[in-house]
Amino acid sequence: MSLVANLVSGVVRKAVPGAAAAIGASYLLSKSLAAFTSPDAKPESARSMKPLYNTHRPTTGLQKAVIATGSALMCFGDPTDGRYIASLGDATSNGFFGKMRQQMINDETGRRILKERPQISFTPEQWDALATLPEGSFGRSYYEQMRRNGISWSTRPPVRFVDNEEDAYMMLRYRQCHDFYHTILDMDISVAEELAIKVFEWRQTGLPVGLIASAVGPLRLPPSERQRFFAHYLPWAMQCGSQAKPIISVYWEEMWDRSIDDVRKEMGVWLLPERNSVTRAENSTAIMN
Repeated sequence: MSLVANLVSGVVRKAVPGAAAAIGASYLLSKSLAAFTSPDAKPESARSMKPLYNTHRPTTGLQKAVIATGSALMCFGDPTDGRYIASLGDATSNGFFGKMRQQMINDETGRRILKERPQISFTPEQWDALATLPEGSFGRSYYEQMRRNGISWSTRPPVRFVDNEEDAYMMLRYRQCHDFYHTILDMDISVAEELAIKVFEWRQTGLPVGLIASAVGPLRLPPSERQRFFAHYLPWAMQCGSQAKPIISVYWEEMWDRSIDDVRKEMGVWLLPERNSVTRAENSTAIMN
């Protein structure tokens, strides 16, 4: 079943009361959209496009709009599903990579990343080795945060709807480094913290997905947490994201044994002073896993 059909199917299942109605409507919508998203039924403008990289799925502007809308609805209904966040990012980012590209070109390390194209990957031995690094090192802090939050480095979806090969790599790099931003900013995975990270990323990269998430996401927060988000998280993330070094140009794989405090100082980031109940995932009433 195509991605758009899955999106519509999921939205219907969440939105239509009654199991029979949901299943029936989901089936009909899936069938009707199958032709729309099938490679054989694509408009000429999409059929004529050849895949530009292994995971690329050429799509028209209309198809991207459908994917973005469905993904946004699914993200609001279930923000724990990274597939839809990734699809939303892919479908809305074409034409918005200029800031990231300029940041990388203007930086010696950024240029090296674009040339070498590193990807975040660990063998079991490499992953376990992070646990043996000194306390307070970046690598050890990253390992402990991932273990504490039950997150795997291998779960980041591939890029599919970005229509430029270099842009697709920048999107992949941004996506694979997302958990490093959590570590460097000392943010766990409550909804408030994820939204703060998205605001930080938006100020850093200019990609629309962060702006969309920060505009819609606070609606999921209980009133008290929403108030804290707008009073503390949002202004901190805006200022920190604007003033920090462009983190897309950081070769994180070369930072493992460095002091995390030194890395933060070099990056020009600072931690949110208000470390209260909202910032601890186990105490939040709205959790992203």
